[in-house]
Amino acid sequence: MSGVNPVTAWIKSRMETYKGREEWFEDRIAENSINAQKFSDERHGPFKPHNVYQSEMRTRPNFRPNAAISSLAGSEAGDAGSFRAMRYYQGESAKRRDEILTELAKSG
Repeated sequence: MSGVNPVTAWIKSRMETYKGREEWFEDRIAENSINAQKFSDERHGPFKPHNVYQSEMRTRPNFRPNAAISSLAGSEAGDAGSFRAMRYYQGESAKRRDEILTELAKSG
């Protein structure tokens, strides 16, 4: 035997290298800067007002339904943020859930 402790050799083989640690750090910085820019874009975009994430303090908020997708304008699903749209999407998801359960029951 060459006198190398097997535990020490195993630990040494599992240790991360300086280069690997630096690459992980660079990836983490890049990912954080991308996420920060996404947050900035979402906060200052033309489609959202400033401080949109704060709660509405008025007792009667100024709600005007807006079409989320232009092809859905005028339909029940078109009013973004309305109870009608929520009811529509909940109904559609319940239908899809029932279809999936039926398929699972048929297949076994």
